[in-house]
Amino acid sequence: MYDHDACGQARVALSDRGEPRTAGRKERLRMRAMVITTGEEILKGEVVDSHASWISERLCELGVEVVRHLSVGDNLVSLKEVFSRVAGECEVAVVTGGLGPTEDDLTTRAAAESAGVPLVEDPVAAASVAAYFKGRHVAVPASNLKQARLPKGATCIPNPVGTAPAFCLELSGTRFWFLPGVPREMRFLMNESVVPAIVGLQPRGSRLVKTAITTFGLPESVVGERIAGIESGFPGVHVGYRASFPVIEVKIWAFAQEDAGVAKRQEAASAEALKRLEGYVVSEAGDSMAEAVATALCGAGQSLAVAESCTGGLIGNLLTDVPGSSDWFLLSAVTYANSAKEAVLGVSAETLEACGAVSGETVGEMAQGARRVSGADIGIATSGIAGPTGGTDEKPVGTVWIGISTEGGTETHRFVSPLKDRHQNKRIFAFKALDLLRRKVKVGDRENG
Repeated sequence: MYDHDACGQARVALSDRGEPRTAGRKERLRMRAMVITTGEEILKGEVVDSHASWISERLCELGVEVVRHLSVGDNLVSLKEVFSRVAGECEVAVVTGGLGPTEDDLTTRAAAESAGVPLVEDPVAAASVAAYFKGRHVAVPASNLKQARLPKGATCIPNPVGTAPAFCLELSGTRFWFLPGVPREMRFLMNESVVPAIVGLQPRGSRLVKTAITTFGLPESVVGERIAGIESGFPGVHVGYRASFPVIEVKIWAFAQEDAGVAKRQEAASAEALKRLEGYVVSEAGDSMAEAVATALCGAGQSLAVAESCTGGLIGNLLTDVPGSSDWFLLSAVTYANSAKEAVLGVSAETLEACGAVSGETVGEMAQGARRVSGADIGIATSGIAGPTGGTDEKPVGTVWIGISTEGGTETHRFVSPLKDRHQNKRIFAFKALDLLRRKVKVGDRENG
């Protein structure tokens, strides 16, 4: 049963004896949260539930302990069941999806029924919807008027980047934030509204200290072996892994309260992890491989041109995903055919005839050509056999040659992947090239410094 305040807002769930479910609960040093994602497409596996991981990471950065992820379809009964289960079991719940204008968008209705309150037109929500369409010089469609109706007593969060206003509603002592499912809208409202609100609710001294170490060149099992024992050796410190082939990220984290010892142990544990992973660390700040390359190039004040064959433009794509890449990225040429290698990059027909496309001689000339054509400080090139066919005894599937050309000369490297999967090989070839480039630029920067 629910006790309602004067506005009809459901505030505290009562037990059979009429006592609040949260009564007598010991005050916690850090807040606990659950993340609820909605949508039939998640349950059917049609989309990957990336919202839960992104929201959890943001909450953990605030020192909030995420205790559970829940996914539920577009079903009124199921939604109400989940909201009732979560209410009173944690301090914070973040819900995404189901705030749209169509009939299967049922989250708002489920929230109202869970609270035992009616849906009413909210003036702030109505203004938010109207402003969105006014900015696009169109009238508000009738179906979108539904998005201005919120549970009575809810606090509206205007949405300047979409049609669905978000809202906050308290159920049984748990503060629920309901956000749109559109990724751009969800992230904007989470960062702009939810995060500041949670910071204001945080128990004093609760914060997360974290080191994110990006590694390349070791399989996850070997990374785990090298890091083994750190948790037991540093009480209160936790270790987590996130694999995004072919990169492994190691997270060393702890919730530090007012006890400074926990933070010091986390710092010592991070130093120990870096020592054990020496030679394979791409970034000590959780940067991606491309971001690490960008940092190295910017620090050295050098520009780059890329010539790709077997990687098919993947290197250029990874690098141009980095904001500000136009400052140092000059050229991307996918010269897949030998004729393109000759016409665009100036690779000699004699080299291709004598050595073949997959050779140190060819990638060396490709890298030189990319640098010459673009005027870049550095040229890098790839040519290989991604598979699953095309290999020979001399050049098996998984073979790649990588060339790097600078003012000081040209060097080439051969690498053989044990994999036979075409997509995995393309990705590992690209990352191997970027890692060689990153190391080359850092060495040159140290020598010049």
